[in-house]
Amino acid sequence: MAGDVLLLENDEGLTVEVSPLGGAILSARWRGIPVLAPTPAPGLASQALGAEACFPLVPFGNRIEDNGFHFDGRGYMLTPNTADPLVLHGDGWLERWSLLHQDRHSLALGYSQEADAATPFAYETLQTITIDGANVILSLTVTSRAAQTLPYGLGFHPYFPRTPGTRLFARAERYWTERENHLPGAVKPVPEELDFTSGTPLPPGWLNNAFDGWDGKMRVEWPESGLALSLDADESLRFFVLYSPSADADFFCFEPMSHRPNAHRQPEGGGLVQLAPGEALRGTVTLRVHELGP
Repeated sequence: MAGDVLLLENDEGLTVEVSPLGGAILSARWRGIPVLAPTPAPGLASQALGAEACFPLVPFGNRIEDNGFHFDGRGYMLTPNTADPLVLHGDGWLERWSLLHQDRHSLALGYSQEADAATPFAYETLQTITIDGANVILSLTVTSRAAQTLPYGLGFHPYFPRTPGTRLFARAERYWTERENHLPGAVKPVPEELDFTSGTPLPPGWLNNAFDGWDGKMRVEWPESGLALSLDADESLRFFVLYSPSADADFFCFEPMSHRPNAHRQPEGGGLVQLAPGEALRGTVTLRVHELGP
């Protein structure tokens, strides 16, 4: 599998390993210290290589209730793509991408999906990963190749290290409770224990909630390593999902998305973008490593 691990590195000490399997990042380290957390997941890279640290969400993120939706007067059905009963995270993370370009500091991966019995979505997607100093820039574009207009979304699913001292900074206006099958439930004001505006530790128990009214900025601090990481998302990514199974887990996920989970089943579209054939949606996030002061 050596050919399935692509290395980006620079003289400042940032190294990122990427695989065409699932278009996944396998690791990201700053001067040897992990700033993404390789974690077993249902994605293709995990099945072949052992763990993923980040993977692309395309042409949607999270789950779709009952594996189907109605759009423009027509019903569409999808087939579950993992052991989960609901179709999960689209196609890209479960397929091999083509390497389109690579140099020491950047690479580009492409994947094409045809509509079939499992999905109505037909599209081409391009992912670029670039390192620059202490920055990792991730960009994802989906271009519709379907015969009809359909609602598309995209996002990123990074895993971050969770240590006892981890603190999270993020501001949102609303959150969704979680109901059966890990679907969003009721929308509510952000409760105090999930208000990360001023920085707070993650709650100790199960956490799997969607947030919106996000300003596109996040920061996580790890006092144990003396490092912090900031995430800046462009205006197309104004939702996030925060997932942490427990305080005993050594990771948590902060997933920037262009739409809410289960948005296909929400009358207003929940942030999905209607793409006619040939139209495209793009999202970019920048991860920046910082050293904590004394």
